[in-house]
Amino acid sequence: PAATRVPTTIDLDSGLAALAAWDPEELMARIVFAGRALDAGGGLAEMLVAHRHKVRIAESLDDAVRTAKAERPDVVLLDLDAGGDEGRQALVRLRREAPGTAVVVLTEGGGIEAAVSAMKLGAVDFLARPLDIGRAVETLDAILALRRGATGTFRLHVLGADRSFLAAKDLALRFAMPDINVLLTGETGTGKDVFARMIHDASKRSLGPFLPVDCSVLPGELIESELFGHEKGAFTGAVTARIGRFESAQGGTLFLDEIGNLPLGVQAKLLRVLQERRISRLGSAETIRLDVRLVSATNVDLEAAVERGAFRRDLYFRLNEASIPLPPLRDRPGDVELLARHFAEASARRLGRPAPALTEEALRRLVSYGWPGNVRELENAMKAAVVLADTKIEPEHLPPGLRNDRVASAAATRSTARSISAGPAGRDTGKRATVTAPPTRGSTRPAPTETLGVLHVELDIPLDETGMDLKAVAARAS
Repeated sequence: PAATRVPTTIDLDSGLAALAAWDPEELMARIVFAGRALDAGGGLAEMLVAHRHKVRIAESLDDAVRTAKAERPDVVLLDLDAGGDEGRQALVRLRREAPGTAVVVLTEGGGIEAAVSAMKLGAVDFLARPLDIGRAVETLDAILALRRGATGTFRLHVLGADRSFLAAKDLALRFAMPDINVLLTGETGTGKDVFARMIHDASKRSLGPFLPVDCSVLPGELIESELFGHEKGAFTGAVTARIGRFESAQGGTLFLDEIGNLPLGVQAKLLRVLQERRISRLGSAETIRLDVRLVSATNVDLEAAVERGAFRRDLYFRLNEASIPLPPLRDRPGDVELLARHFAEASARRLGRPAPALTEEALRRLVSYGWPGNVRELENAMKAAVVLADTKIEPEHLPPGLRNDRVASAAATRSTARSISAGPAGRDTGKRATVTAPPTRGSTRPAPTETLGVLHVELDIPLDETGMDLKAVAARAS
């Protein structure tokens, strides 16, 4: 009997959904080729039929769009270079008129820029010319299996409703399927590690390993061994051979966190590995072919590091085939309540107790705070609050910096000032105004680590934009 057709789609707001079980003994999928020139030799169509797929060859791009709208095939294979802009226009029409159909594009010579552009328009993956038929079949099979839930292990890792956050999540899910290098940027605590895991779980490598490496915690002399492995006797202390993280991540995803901390020597070797897709363990002349997807993250400005000579320009471009900036929590205040309640409930579950309710005053202070440590700081605050509270989380259960209303406002002011201090184009705008309220008479100023107990406001903004008499402000503060 024929398999029941269930349209499937990638829902970018709720994650990759497995909408139907599929009997592998029955017809697997319907695939439309957008144009006869796409598979001139017929080899790909023949191989797909051998894999029990049904292939239909459309006469033109318009015919492919009409077919997709009327028949709702599983996949449309689209030549992105066909007819100049007509290929991109056809992609937009396919996503609009057949949203349940996956679109895979062909690009000339593996052009990453064109592929990334197609991902943003809604394509789920790309194939490069000259076409590797075996690789193409594997890619299409993986897409079909993942969309039908046969191999997908995707879980919704990230929470938020802010527009900038949703844009980052949208990009992450669009870039998950194709095997391109992704660079996640953002401040410490914004969730780069969580986004990296989400990209892995929404990819065709989801059943493979996901291995994170924090490049900031390893001494420079150990990073190379950690990444590439070593043979026995390769260096002093190498008493046994060891497999590196690249080898361990075969068939999966390697996540290099804080990649801006890599020494220049290791950067050169990483660049060579990305170019050749092969590695050699330290102390070995043997090369090992790699099948690994790389996701990287940094909390520093890598472009500025390139200009300083601290980071290789060629490696930066290799890592940055697709970039996803993650917004700081202070720029998404509407998400603070959602995240706070989520973390409180999660912490309470781990403790085996009901989640305490957030009082209005506690919530007000959470929302008004600047969160310099971002989501990670909020999570830690809620973990502690759940332990301290009984049935309600009050301001006294929050960290010291949030218990005093003046201090919470000062922290928010400092955080906001930091976000605007670089000016509209991210450049320094000149002199800075620093306004510090001195300690009350008879007291001594605390050390920097103790300043949370006093009012200590620093406004890091240009002098000509303050609009205030600084001497008068200092006099009033005293």
